Amino acid sequence: MRKAFTLIELLIVLVITLLLLSAIYLGYISLFKNFLKQTTISTVQIESSVGLEVLRQDVEHAGYGIGLNESTLPIRTEVDSSGSYHLKIHSTYNTSNDQTRGWALVNCTGIGMPPDQLAPDSSSEPFPSNKAVFMDLTGDVVNGYTNFACPDAGYYLAYPVPKIRLRSGEKFVCTNQACVEIEYYLYNTSSKNPLCPDLPSLGRKVSWKVRNGRTVGHLYPILDCVADFKVRYDWGNRAYVDPVTDSAIVGASSADERENLKVVHIYLLIREGKYDPNYTFTGNTSIDGVNLNLPSSPDSLHYRWKVIKLSIEPMNLIK
Repeated sequence: MRKAFTLIELLIVLVITLLLLSAIYLGYISLFKNFLKQTTISTVQIESSVGLEVLRQDVEHAGYGIGLNESTLPIRTEVDSSGSYHLKIHSTYNTSNDQTRGWALVNCTGIGMPPDQLAPDSSSEPFPSNKAVFMDLTGDVVNGYTNFACPDAGYYLAYPVPKIRLRSGEKFVCTNQACVEIEYYLYNTSSKNPLCPDLPSLGRKVSWKVRNGRTVGHLYPILDCVADFKVRYDWGNRAYVDPVTDSAIVGASSADERENLKVVHIYLLIREGKYDPNYTFTGNTSIDGVNLNLPSSPDSLHYRWKVIKLSIEPMNLIK
């Protein structure tokens, strides 16, 4: 006949079971917290990769569709009253608008005639807009904004642009033609990212018009959780030049920039993950002599930070 468990034995088994469950629970909590931390980091990284690709394409297309006789700089970098950088890119291409994609080599028989599209093949790649900028084969703009109709007899390059309605007191961003200004700068968006409500976003403002000296356009965040944003140029035979303090760059003409601007370096300091009191950031936020500043709050050291550098060659600075 089996002997029954005593009360003491049952208590011992219960204590051992509770200890095992506690150990399992603590291990689970640790794994879960690490999972949440890594998930947050991954979310920021995925969002960053998309935004950085848009930024890269914008810089690469600086000067695209801009004539040699246009005085507006393909790229201009300025600082505002708070010392924050503003990167302004001019072209006829906006990656978020399909009507601005592509170009066409056309043959024209006379003013107002339908252009004969020689390249690319119009059957597979029709001209995407009924508005265009026409440029002669030397690179000068001959009609800065018109219907997709011949400006005169001859061969031309046509760049598509959207329909732009200029109201009283408004004008094009560029001096002699239609162009888009894509401006990047840090700003505090009203729809804060819950991962970093205390940090600004890198905004992308798209403008085709100017009113009272200010661009008229749409601004939206392209990168969240950005603590700092700075720009440098490779200019002539000099590397990592600050475009807002260097006299040669500040006073440069469009022709000077086309001749001398080799690479645009963009630096971003991005926060990854959530607040972690058990972590202290000890990394370096300086690169190429550029100092990226952490937020002044003491709590900023208990976050993970990532320095991002983009070195982009503008591909459309025709000379």
